[in-house]
Amino acid sequence: MDTRAHVDTWAYDDGCNGGTGARPAFVRSWVTFAENNCGPQATKARTDCHASGIVYCYAMQYLDTNWDFTDDQIPVANAASGDMWLHAPSTQSFSDIYSVDPSGGRLMNQSSPLLRSFFQSYVRADYNADDGLLMDWQSPSLSQELSYATCGCSSTVELPTNRMLRAAHRQMAAAMTHSDGRPFIQADNSLPPNPYLPQGLKMLDPAMGVDGWVAEGAPENVGTLDRYYSTLLDQMAYITTRTKGFVTLLSYGNARAKSQNRARRVQEATVLLGFKPAQVVDWADLERGSPRLAVWPEEGIYPTDPVESMRAPGGRGCLGGVGVVCSKGGHNSLEVAPGVYRRVFRACSSRRVWFGPCGTIVNSTGRPVAVRLSWLSGMPFADRIAMVGGDVQSGGTIRVRGLPFHAGTTVVGPHDAMLLSR
Repeated sequence: MDTRAHVDTWAYDDGCNGGTGARPAFVRSWVTFAENNCGPQATKARTDCHASGIVYCYAMQYLDTNWDFTDDQIPVANAASGDMWLHAPSTQSFSDIYSVDPSGGRLMNQSSPLLRSFFQSYVRADYNADDGLLMDWQSPSLSQELSYATCGCSSTVELPTNRMLRAAHRQMAAAMTHSDGRPFIQADNSLPPNPYLPQGLKMLDPAMGVDGWVAEGAPENVGTLDRYYSTLLDQMAYITTRTKGFVTLLSYGNARAKSQNRARRVQEATVLLGFKPAQVVDWADLERGSPRLAVWPEEGIYPTDPVESMRAPGGRGCLGGVGVVCSKGGHNSLEVAPGVYRRVFRACSSRRVWFGPCGTIVNSTGRPVAVRLSWLSGMPFADRIAMVGGDVQSGGTIRVRGLPFHAGTTVVGPHDAMLLSR
């Protein structure tokens, strides 16, 4: 049986966003992707993940090749020429596009060979010893790319169509290589958050270096469940059944928030609903404002031998960007009542200690739901897994048989989830 100590995880380990005080052995024990978002001078993630020629976890660097923000401290402007920027259709020549963000980012033109050459030189000079890049704002559509732009425009002069925008992203991805020509692991941020936006799922291309999508603010965003939860499941199912890439669920929450435990349950339960080794990554950034490494004891639950799994999503308009929810496969494979999803595994472990079958229930509706025996795939679950304390670094743990469970009477609250054991 698979005896991994945790599902694939992602966490800040840079000392400015998270990871303060987390020793290398601890990081290596809990983290798969350790991200630095403090600039080239911060080396904690790299030091924690790499030692004596061994890669214990992947050191990932944040990189935005779309918006030039002063806060990113990348000297794009020093190398800038006219064709390195995108411009809004306007009666004026070269109307630059800026972000509504107070720091005023300027939109860059990824179709520019000069811009690609600049960023290739930059990553080779500063990140060559790292494993990968979190590529921010690799949006598959102009509507998403320009949603926070001050121009109020729906296209750009240089890249007037979605197809041209995605081609430019692809060109930039191809340029992101180490000095020996090896591509960086790349995870594109900005997986479309709803079915009304072009999905761009075919942008995944490991041969080009685009290995994964990040679903930012999903399934939890500061105490609020994703309103398009079924589409999130369909996106996960597409990636795990039709690609060799991975999807990272990045949930946000604030330290000491009252909703934290509920968000932890929803995050972990959603990871388990779509779980497939090496293709679903758990990024539970649920204590923003805390300096600790945001990894959680429930991430040590490792499921094997699923009774049911999501099939490839399908149906007319499915993931077509036209607002249609997939009618086949995907979330439909796990839905046991409207907006309620379950998955059962025959064998599960917690930090390599086997404890038997486990299961998960997610209630994405706004009303409490009693869990029916018929939903549980014949497994006589008797317990709910309980969370004790907070993150692992602060001493948090789980109790596999921590709370009683009674089919037919135990209730999952609105926008909540539970983890089951036997």
